[in-house]
Amino acid sequence: MYSIEEIKKVPAKTLLKLIDRMKKFLIEHDIVKDMCKEKDVDPSIIDIIPMRFADIPVSARTDHGVITFNYKLLCDGDFVKDYGYAVHEIQHWLDQCYNKHPTPGANDGDYLHNPAEQKGFKRQIEYIDDEFGENEAENYVDHLLDHHNRKGKDRNELKETLMEKVNE
Repeated sequence: MYSIEEIKKVPAKTLLKLIDRMKKFLIEHDIVKDMCKEKDVDPSIIDIIPMRFADIPVSARTDHGVITFNYKLLCDGDFVKDYGYAVHEIQHWLDQCYNKHPTPGANDGDYLHNPAEQKGFKRQIEYIDDEFGENEAENYVDHLLDHHNRKGKDRNELKETLMEKVNE
């Protein structure tokens, strides 16, 4: 375990190596290949997506074509388990750059009912299932729904929607 203060002192070159390693892995991953195929772009496009670490209020976000990861993802020393966040954000990046119309932002309407966010989460959850198993995917969804205080019918419907690719 590392403190956030220690992580912020890690040289930028080292952080970029972590991102580069992640990109190389994801470019070869079938889920990312499928995402790129849907947009008719080569998966190597992932290499040119600007990515960085910063102090942000969420785990990851895409803003103006730049994917930013929270430094906190590095505190446990295992960034590999967090590649799913990149899958989610790459889906946003592809949609923002290759759709014919603008995508709704994360703050447009109810976050978990936002179609663009659901698409990103579905890909992320599909990735988690593929890499770590259905149990981990379901645990992630439960944690997400707990974090957003979802209960009852809304929770059940959201869980079913978000687990859609896992249950196919």
